[in-house]
Amino acid sequence: KKEEEDLEDKKSIKKRIKELKVLDPKIAQNLSIFLGSFRMPYYEIRRMIVEVDEDQLTEPMIQNLVKHLPEQDQLNALAKYENEYANLSEPEQFGVVMSSVKRLRPRLSHILFRVQFEEQVNNLRPDIMAVNAACDEVRKSHAFGQLLELVLLLGNYMNAGSRNAQSYGFDLSSLCKLKDTKSADQKTTLLHFLAQVCEEDIPNVMKFIDDLAHVDRASRVSAENLEKSLRQMERQLQQLERDLETFASLDDPNDMFLTKMAI
Repeated sequence: KKEEEDLEDKKSIKKRIKELKVLDPKIAQNLSIFLGSFRMPYYEIRRMIVEVDEDQLTEPMIQNLVKHLPEQDQLNALAKYENEYANLSEPEQFGVVMSSVKRLRPRLSHILFRVQFEEQVNNLRPDIMAVNAACDEVRKSHAFGQLLELVLLLGNYMNAGSRNAQSYGFDLSSLCKLKDTKSADQKTTLLHFLAQVCEEDIPNVMKFIDDLAHVDRASRVSAENLEKSLRQMERQLQQLERDLETFASLDDPNDMFLTKMAI
């Protein structure tokens, strides 16, 4: 009889848990798997987030928190069951604990940005330095400047009598057309002729290749991707600045977000 009563009690508890269920079953399952991989008290995870404990808040952990964290409205709903904590499933217990953290999702996003910041800078720095170095080399190379003068001279000579005669400059994209301009017999190009003139009469111009050591590396940099990454980082920094003003009004003495993120 006692065993039957215990079984009925367990069924009753299970029923109450089901009635208190707030999370979607799939979300709860994924969250449960995530929590099982860390095996630490939920209040300890909360402390790590509130205190911005970078020694324990690893990048994968923050990414998974952001990925599996219930939406704010679900956290708000779970907060109402704080007094019935023991009867909730583990994922919902975690939600109750996390519901007391102000602006949890943006907080985690900013912490993740801080953790990833150095790596992002290190990934972008070589491309930026290569492009800057290549630009300096192109601008300062005397031999390359002479080469451009020769190209302009050839262009003006060939365009004599036309509306493009005696031009003071040309678009750099025109350099790509040197190999497309061919002789009458189609056996040589203007680029071949220019190279021959330089080799025979102005050999110093051929040294321009030595002046442009970083150009090849810089040519492989995607300006579009680089600009996109820099803009993304800029937006994240601006959002952090705005949120820091909001976090400044928090009165939790253990909340280290403002102190650590403002550095």
